[in-house]
Amino acid sequence: MDNAFRYWQLVRLTGSGQCQFQVLAQVQTWVQATFASLLAAPDTPEHELQRSLLTLWRSPADLAAPARSPDRDLAQLSLRCYVTHHIHQACVGLAARFGETYGFKAAELLAQVLDDDGQIAPAHRFFTLEILQTYDVNKGALSTWSSRLTQNHTELNQLLLEKGLYRASDWAILNDTSLEQVQRILRQYHLCSEYEVTQAVVLLERYHRVYRRDRMAQRQTGKTGRCQVPTPEQLRDINPDISAREVLIQLNQLADRLRQHRIVMRGGSGPIYQPEDHEWDRIAGGHSPLEVDDQEEFLQAYREALEAGLDEAIAQAIQANIDRLQSRQPPQDRAYVRGLHLFYCQGQAMGQLAAEIGLSTQVQVSRFLNRKQLQADVRHRLLPQLYETVRQQALSYVSADRLRAIDHTLEALLSEEVDQMMAEAEAEAKIPKNRTARSLFARHLCTAIDQFMPGTE
Repeated sequence: MDNAFRYWQLVRLTGSGQCQFQVLAQVQTWVQATFASLLAAPDTPEHELQRSLLTLWRSPADLAAPARSPDRDLAQLSLRCYVTHHIHQACVGLAARFGETYGFKAAELLAQVLDDDGQIAPAHRFFTLEILQTYDVNKGALSTWSSRLTQNHTELNQLLLEKGLYRASDWAILNDTSLEQVQRILRQYHLCSEYEVTQAVVLLERYHRVYRRDRMAQRQTGKTGRCQVPTPEQLRDINPDISAREVLIQLNQLADRLRQHRIVMRGGSGPIYQPEDHEWDRIAGGHSPLEVDDQEEFLQAYREALEAGLDEAIAQAIQANIDRLQSRQPPQDRAYVRGLHLFYCQGQAMGQLAAEIGLSTQVQVSRFLNRKQLQADVRHRLLPQLYETVRQQALSYVSADRLRAIDHTLEALLSEEVDQMMAEAEAEAKIPKNRTARSLFARHLCTAIDQFMPGTE
């Protein structure tokens, strides 16, 4: 068996985030002694060793013996070693395909998913354990399952979104976008004209009619799989009045707009739309700017709405994470709250605070606190509430007709303001030493988090 070493060689990250291939001598000795006959036979299929290890690890505990046995623990660790190799391969493959275009390296992906440190009886549920515990030996190879779960890992995909990569095909995006959604996205996010919106709706409606019809026919014959590029016949059926090439270009352009929206809505980086009419006084006053006192009053009301909404959104996002972490065994909600407090309010580096919340490396702390996801969640909760509040306030200064005219501009501006606030918080978080909570986001988080600290009623 040529690749037997993968069952005792762990791929792990060092404290500095470097990839390391570490031979676990205890596991190597045990595997070579326990499965000597399988390893000695040159024609032994690899899956036989996997099945033997899985059977041993998943075997019920002997009632007369302790629940944990050395053999079961070593079988599990051996399988975890094997899985780390396929996690590594999946990340290297993604970086090879997309890294140069979107500006990321395999090491950045590995930091999101490669958390196994080789402990025999870990208290933390490593990603390798998640893969093993959800694996069904009757539904495919462990290598395939490891790769699939890695490429669909939440934090890894969030990182890719932040780099601008959303790994759904144009055809899947078009297929699962409704006509109502495309109207709203083009009007409110891309600020398109009504003519452009109408043309896009007609195009998407024709695409759905042809593409979904043929997808349904494929399923009835038992053929399933990823959405494929429309055939020339399908393109001609979508619009027989222009060339198939032109139809394909139009579909690609529409899908690109929908992709940009999905990336931003999921917390990734997308283009910032900056209409020319974007100053607060002009939005509030239209073609006849408000008096200075009215402008100041409007701005003050906006700032108060922003800060009140930010407090509420932060509290809701933290509470949602606390509820999720309370269900873990053991619960990790208190460690999460303490970690946020130490990082944002005390200015401690992640490597420095690791031991205080029961973790061992900076990588584990970064994954556990998941700051970027927290900021994306706060943004998602804050924007709709802020938009409605500011819109109602604006009625005190402008007519309803004028407000309808600048509605899309107002929404784009609020998105820009919130994105700028989050960018400032992210830049501050990267300061390695003597960091203080000066950004608006950090200051309000430190205020909001007091209610979640142990001992707080």
